[in-house]
Amino acid sequence: MMRLFPRRNLSFINNRFVLTYQSRESSSNTSQINEETVGEITAILRNRNWPLLLNSSPNLLKSLNPDVIQSVLHQNQRADPNRLLHFFNWSINQIGTPQNLKSFLILAAVLCNSNQSRHAGILLGQMIETRKPVSDIMESIASFCVEGEGLNFGSSLYGMIIYAYNNKRMFDEAVSVVSGINNRNHFPDSSCVNSMMTNLSKYHKQELAWKVYNKMLELHIVPDVYIYTNLISALCKNGNMNEAKRVFVEMGENGCDPSLVTYNVLIGGLCRAGLFDEAFELKTSMADKGLVPDQYTYTTLIDGLSKAKRLEEAKMILEDMSKVGTYPDHVAYSALIDGFMKQGCVDEALKLKDEMFVNGVKLNVFTYNSIISGLCKAHRFEEAIGILTGMKERGTPPDVYCYNSLIIGLCKEKKMEEVQSMLTQMKNNGVKPNSFTYGSIINGYSKVQDMEFADRYFKEMIDSNIIPDRVIFTTMIDGHCKKGNIKEAFSIFKSMLGRNILPDVITYTSLISGLCKNGDMQEAYNLVDEMSQKGVPPNIVTYNVLISGLCKLGEIKKAKELFDGVSFKGLTPDGVTYATMIDGYCKSGHLSEAFELFDKINENGVEPDYISYNALLNGCCKEKEIEKAMLLFDKMVEKGIASAHTYNTLIDGYCKMGKIVEADALLKDMIENKQIKPNHVTFTILIDCYCKSEMMEEAEDLFIEMQNRGLMPTIVTYTCLAHGYIKSGKKSKMIMMFEEMVAKGISLDKVVYGMLDEDQGSLEKSFMLLDDLLQKGISGKDVYDKLVDGLCQNGKFSEAVKSIDEIGKRGVMLSFATCTTLVRSLHSAGYKNKLDGVLNSMEGFGWVPQASSLTHLIDQDVDWEKDGQVV
Repeated sequence: MMRLFPRRNLSFINNRFVLTYQSRESSSNTSQINEETVGEITAILRNRNWPLLLNSSPNLLKSLNPDVIQSVLHQNQRADPNRLLHFFNWSINQIGTPQNLKSFLILAAVLCNSNQSRHAGILLGQMIETRKPVSDIMESIASFCVEGEGLNFGSSLYGMIIYAYNNKRMFDEAVSVVSGINNRNHFPDSSCVNSMMTNLSKYHKQELAWKVYNKMLELHIVPDVYIYTNLISALCKNGNMNEAKRVFVEMGENGCDPSLVTYNVLIGGLCRAGLFDEAFELKTSMADKGLVPDQYTYTTLIDGLSKAKRLEEAKMILEDMSKVGTYPDHVAYSALIDGFMKQGCVDEALKLKDEMFVNGVKLNVFTYNSIISGLCKAHRFEEAIGILTGMKERGTPPDVYCYNSLIIGLCKEKKMEEVQSMLTQMKNNGVKPNSFTYGSIINGYSKVQDMEFADRYFKEMIDSNIIPDRVIFTTMIDGHCKKGNIKEAFSIFKSMLGRNILPDVITYTSLISGLCKNGDMQEAYNLVDEMSQKGVPPNIVTYNVLISGLCKLGEIKKAKELFDGVSFKGLTPDGVTYATMIDGYCKSGHLSEAFELFDKINENGVEPDYISYNALLNGCCKEKEIEKAMLLFDKMVEKGIASAHTYNTLIDGYCKMGKIVEADALLKDMIENKQIKPNHVTFTILIDCYCKSEMMEEAEDLFIEMQNRGLMPTIVTYTCLAHGYIKSGKKSKMIMMFEEMVAKGISLDKVVYGMLDEDQGSLEKSFMLLDDLLQKGISGKDVYDKLVDGLCQNGKFSEAVKSIDEIGKRGVMLSFATCTTLVRSLHSAGYKNKLDGVLNSMEGFGWVPQASSLTHLIDQDVDWEKDGQVV
């Protein structure tokens, strides 16, 4: 058979090997090498000061090339290996071109013969850094490795090359080396293969692990227990359980008994795959091999069962551990506690926590985090705060993740004062907030539309050198848009672009939504064009926002054109698209078109949801089409999509038509069926209806029942009752109600102004009411300021002007801020002819300085107050 490579002779000196090349390649190279140069360098290398001598020999330096260096190394294999290594590294810097692969191999052999395998491995690592193809390296190794008596250097050499690739995570190259070995004597030892297989398993390189395994079988090399275990681990991590089980069986057939670790690995894989019956069967079979399940075995089963929500079985395994003398550690407990918490079984989880304390098992941060997160999801915040506070006392200080779990939970429940307190505690304990902390807080304040605090923490985040990501920027933009602060939203958008953070479709849609709410449709369309040009195509939500904006402006025709054009954009209208269009039709009085579109929803493969039904139901009630409304209502009940909002819409429709009996019957239906509970809106609608009908006893009964059901009356509820009492001539009852409100700490301001606002500008009645409240001591004198502010905000400027003299006659002082608000509002609204008279009255009553001018009061930049006093 033809040899792949020319034969080489190998001679041994003092049990070391020296290679003598006799190939045609070697001969041709030798003819090109200046033997005199090689000889001179060899002579110099015998000198201790060889670097100085070589550096001072310019002719020799010019003659250096990879072939010369290879020849020097070849002829000096018996020289000091450290000096040869030093020379080799020195020469790399001198010639500036890659060394021959054989130079690396010769020197590696010299180092190995000197028991310097570590340096040989480092050298071969340098070799693969030359980025030579694996095929070239394999060819060089094959031509270099010559079998000789008592010599098996090939195995070590291949092993070191594989180690080098493996350490650099060049797994494809490492396995290519394995695949290229055709002599079983050259196959690396088990420690090398196991190191590689461990990494292949760790980095989920299942296919590469298979190649190594199959190569071993091809060369009739029986893998050891570690190689089998690593292969099974790789297969399990990739979810290839059939192959993992097959290898496990082959392992036994090949005379290799599985170890406890092998069993644990396979049991873990079966658990992750949900094959618990097989996992338990495998655990039972361990006894046949004389193996006893250990703590890891039990913990693996507990963890798997917990994640599969089979918590009772997991708990039984935990109890079994103690019975067999294998006591659970914090990992087993934590897995089960986490499972119970995620299922909402908080008390069960807390029992396990107490059991850990009793058994002396210390809770770690992960366990605490699961408990805190679970308590927050169960709205048991006081307990969660107590757990976190007690962590430090038990020797486990809370980390940022524990604080974040609590802060996220509090933010979801809109408990923003507690969030601030927790953030302060976090900082005081030396725990630095991270991006998740600030992101959660900013999102929380945005949800409650308190953008002042959102801005504060956004700035604090940036000042702390924590760069907000796209999600946080978008949250800020969305919050300001919903608040109507379009200018601020675009300022943040500009800052986002300045930091090279690219906006996504959600960012753009938030801005478009803000523009639409402000009625600025042209700018909204411009932004749609901009996002498309920047490679961010609008989605269906973007178009829903545009359609909604047009509908709110009464531009139904344009909205329908946009609706019809959605499909041409490659998008499909969803339930919200239809609901928005239906709602637009209904609010503009086009009920027949709304029903026509509603009937087409199913035809287009979209199931109408409660939003579409509610929009249509509201339209029917508005148009007093109560029979159609009832048909829709019955369908919603039948489909199980009726909600409290559905009932409220229909009850409100009946009330506006004066059908209070039917409205009351719907409330009773909600109470009796118990499936959909009435909320405070339900009761308030009916209370308002009874009050307007002067049926105050019925209104009071509902007011009491509302509170008995744990529903707190709102400002609107109180305002409805107050109007009812006034209308029915029961002012004393209204005063009593106000006194009760004050006793409960409920502010009267909004209720009182709500009454004044609905009084159609009857100042006489308004002042009579305010006088009564002042006389009874129920309201403060600042109520007049609120009256004037409210009149200005609602554009009732004539009434505001008339109120000045009435307030002055009563000897009440209006605040300077209210005076400037009134003057500026009148000026902005075009009531300039009234300004001189208003200013004279204000000066006469002593509300503004005598030297005041309209210019000063109107100018926003003039500071007339200092420390609350008028200058």
